[in-house]
Amino acid sequence: MRARRSGHLIALFMMAAALGCSGSDTVFVGDGMPAASAAIDPPVLAGLDGIPGWKRTGPPERYKRDGLYGYIDGGAEIVLQYGFRELSVSRYKPAGVAPADREIVLEIYWMSSGEAAFGLYTTKLEGGEKAWPGIKPDNWVGSGQGSLVKGEYLVNILAPDSSEKEIGEFMARVERQVPERGTARPAGLDRLPSAGMAPSSWHFIKGPLAAQNESPFLDGGFWGFDADAGNREATKAFSAKYGAAPAVSKLVVVEIGKDRPAAGVDPGVLALFRENLRNVRREGAIVSGRNEIGRWFLFSRTGRLAALVLGEPDETAARARLRAALSPHPDRKKP
Repeated sequence: MRARRSGHLIALFMMAAALGCSGSDTVFVGDGMPAASAAIDPPVLAGLDGIPGWKRTGPPERYKRDGLYGYIDGGAEIVLQYGFRELSVSRYKPAGVAPADREIVLEIYWMSSGEAAFGLYTTKLEGGEKAWPGIKPDNWVGSGQGSLVKGEYLVNILAPDSSEKEIGEFMARVERQVPERGTARPAGLDRLPSAGMAPSSWHFIKGPLAAQNESPFLDGGFWGFDADAGNREATKAFSAKYGAAPAVSKLVVVEIGKDRPAAGVDPGVLALFRENLRNVRREGAIVSGRNEIGRWFLFSRTGRLAALVLGEPDETAARARLRAALSPHPDRKKP
C-alpha cells in the first residue's frame, strides 16, 4: 500500500479554511446518467480509463470506513460525519513522452447521498473558485488541483505538476464517466440572500466538526449538530460570505434538529456572544454585539430556524440580511 497521504484531503478541505437523499429537499444541477446509489460496487470506483494523454498506473487503492483513517491521517472524522461509503484512489502518468515523475492522483469519494457529497465538497470552498467550461455539475479548478461533485460522488484531482488546463481537461473526461444526475444542492441554500454574496462561497454544514470549523459561534452542544451521519433529523446549517476584502462577513442559517429544544439555543448563543464580543444586548428577538474592531454580530431565531450574521461592518446591512434569511419569502439565491 502507498504511504499515507494525510495532507491531501486536509489541504483541500482547509483551502478556501440518513442514508439516501429525498428529492423533495434537493435541487439537481447539470445532466448525467441515472443514479446508481443502489449498486453495491459501483464501476466508477474500479478505476477510470480512456483519458487522453494519461495512463492509469495500476489498480485503485480502495478504502472503507476503517481504512480511511490510514489514508487521511487526522482528517477522516469530518468525512465520516457527512456520510461516507468508500474512497477509490487511482494514479495516472502521462501516456506519451513526459517527465517520469509527473503524476495525477484521482480521488473518488462515494458518499451516502448527493447532499452528503455536496456538503463535503463545500468544506473546501473559500469563494471565487473558477469552474471549468463545459462541466455542468459544481466544480472548480485551481493551481495543482481541482474538485467536482456529481450525485453521490465527490471527485478530487491532485496534480501539483500539471497546468490548470491539463487538470480541467482531465476532470472533464472523468465527469463523463461518473454516473448520477448532476449536483444535489440542499434546498436550505435558498435561505441565503443573493445580494452581496461572494460567488461559490456557500457551505453545507453537517456534524460537529464542520460546525466547529465554520465558526466558534456554532461550537456548542445546544445547537444539536449530530455526529451520526444517518440522522436526518439532526441540526444542519448553510452559510455564505458577503462583501469584498477586507470587509467580508458571513451569514449562517441553522435548521435546528427536531430532537433538540429550539428555545435552548437562545441562552446558548447569548452566552457565546457575551464570552466573545463587546456591548452585547438583546433587543426584542435580536441579540447583537461587536468585536474589537467594531464589526457587528447578530442572532435571531424564528421557530426552528435561526440565523447569525458574523462580522458585518454595516449594522443596517447586517439587520437587513438577518431579516431576509428568516423571512418566509427570502431573496433566494439560485447558485
